[in-house]
Amino acid sequence: MKRFQVGILFFIIALLFFFRLNSEIFKNSIEVGDIVKIYGRVEGGKGKILKIDDKFPKERLYFIVDKVDDSFVEIIGEIQKIKHNNWGSYYKVIPNEVFEKENYLKSYFIRKIKDITKDYSIELEDFYRATILGEGELIQNDLKEVFKYTGTSHILVISGLHIGIVIGGIIFVLNRMKIEKTMRFTLAFVILTIYIATVGLTPSILRAYIMGGIYILGNIIYEKVDSKKSLIVAFIISILIFPVWIYSLSFWMSYIAVFSIVVVYPKIYKFRLSKYKFINKIINIFIFLLTIQICMTPIFYIFFKTVPFLAFITNFIIVPVGTSFILISFLTLFLSNFYLGFLGAPLVNIIYIVLIKILMISSNIPYLTLEL
Repeated sequence: MKRFQVGILFFIIALLFFFRLNSEIFKNSIEVGDIVKIYGRVEGGKGKILKIDDKFPKERLYFIVDKVDDSFVEIIGEIQKIKHNNWGSYYKVIPNEVFEKENYLKSYFIRKIKDITKDYSIELEDFYRATILGEGELIQNDLKEVFKYTGTSHILVISGLHIGIVIGGIIFVLNRMKIEKTMRFTLAFVILTIYIATVGLTPSILRAYIMGGIYILGNIIYEKVDSKKSLIVAFIISILIFPVWIYSLSFWMSYIAVFSIVVVYPKIYKFRLSKYKFINKIINIFIFLLTIQICMTPIFYIFFKTVPFLAFITNFIIVPVGTSFILISFLTLFLSNFYLGFLGAPLVNIIYIVLIKILMISSNIPYLTLEL
């Protein structure tokens, strides 16, 4: 494609983006006494606002409501109280009308997780649901601050790690069943789509889903997949479908993190500072984590006025434990469909306890993150 054609294409994409952004974004201010229509999931009387007055909010908005059953709901009601903090704005709503819009797949898996964790702490259930179903709002703000300080907040966000585990797990099982390659990857895409329909779309989920889908398609048609082009395609599709995400911290964190992995890191890795392969691997892991941290630093400064300084060190320990938790949690959730979730539940609980203990110890280390 010639440069002129590329220029025209990007001009059209930019026009579509700005048109959708202007028509889809919620621009009004909210005050006590206003009547609004909000859409989101109620969980224990609170939830995240996904839409307000049929438009997408560009900030993190949450609602609190009494006497409404846990489910996806559309509420028309009056704003009674407003509270702001570092994690978003919270609106106490007095409902006039409530319409249930249940996500039955998500409700099904919530019931499964509740059953898996019934003999353990409510904190484990909340963490399980946050990391596997994307319900990060269930995590207490104090724990979120610990994750932020240690530079490991990405564990709480469904991303390429989750999609990779889902695709890898499905392909691993189907390989053992001797299923033909095209059918294997087609089934993998169907199951992945069901998972995405369950957890819902966020910037990191849609980005990972598109890139995962391109990877699967490449294997079906026997084409080599270019991860850089996949990232560009995911970016364009995301901002055209959800233009308001351009204001989202998680959107920029997701894309910059992957950019650092697929573009920046390949240019600087393969250090050979020792004759021992194991030591070189350890060094390159540190360089990998440091590369991501350096690329993410402008985002942390812009949004939080903080700079991750030594956080890449804690990632070296915490990320493998967090990955183990996610992997075992997926396996246990799968087993729960055959009433065998109890087999993995104790291990899920042990890894969770270990992860939290490491986090708390790490949170006492000075200079992981600097406030400016």
